[in-house]
Amino acid sequence: MKTQLLASAALATLAASSAVAAPAPPAMAPFTWTGCYVGVHAGIDWGNSNWTPTTDVWDMPSAGMNTNGGIGGAQAGCNYQMQNFVLGVEGEVWGSGLTGSTSFNDFEGTETLKTSSDVAGDLAARFGYALDHALVFGKIGVAWAHYKFSDTYSFTFDTEGGPVTERESAAGAATYTGLLLGVGVEYALDAHWSIKGEYDYINYGSKNVAMTGNFDYIAAIKNYENIVEVGANYRF
Repeated sequence: MKTQLLASAALATLAASSAVAAPAPPAMAPFTWTGCYVGVHAGIDWGNSNWTPTTDVWDMPSAGMNTNGGIGGAQAGCNYQMQNFVLGVEGEVWGSGLTGSTSFNDFEGTETLKTSSDVAGDLAARFGYALDHALVFGKIGVAWAHYKFSDTYSFTFDTEGGPVTERESAAGAATYTGLLLGVGVEYALDAHWSIKGEYDYINYGSKNVAMTGNFDYIAAIKNYENIVEVGANYRF
C-alpha cells in the first residue's frame, strides 16, 4: 500500500512538472493589411476616341473609333487597416498598346484617322473592407496618358502614264489627364505576397490637338478607356 502511494505521488509530481515545462504555444498575431507594397500587373484596355475638327479641313466630318490593346506595368502603395476597414494610396505606371482607327471616303479619296497610346499612369486613393486575407476595395484618383494621332488622306488621279495614288498626312500628340474610378479584390497568399484583380474606368474628356503636316488643323479629340488587370504585390 505504501509503495502504491509513493508511486502515485511520483506520477502526480512528474505530470505537474511536465505541465510547467511545456507552456502553451503563443497565439498567432492577427493578419493585417497595414504596410507598404510594390508589384506588377498586366491586362487589357479598350475604349473610344472621338474626333471633331474645329477648323475646316476638306469638309472632314466628326468621326469616332473603338480602341483596344494590352497593358503591362508596375504599382506601389501603402495601406492602413482599422478593424475591417482599409485605407490606402497607390500609384501605377504602365506601357500601353492601345490603338484604333477608322476610315471614310469622299469624292476624291479615302481618309484614315488613327489614335494610339504608348504610356500612362495614375495616382489614386483606395478604400476597402477586409475579410481576413481577402480585401474588397474601390479606388478614385487622377490618371494621365500620352496619346498620338495621325490623319492620312489617300487619293488617286489620272496621268498620261496611268492612275497615280498620293498620300498626304498630318500628325499630333497630347498628354491627357482624367478621372479614374475602379473596383477590385485582393487576396493575401501569406504575410508578404498577394494577388489582385481590378477594373478601372478612365474618362479623359476632350482636348484640342494641333494636327500638322501636309495640312494643318485643330481637332477636339475625346478619349475614354476601360481596363481589366491582374497583378501581384509584395508587402513589406
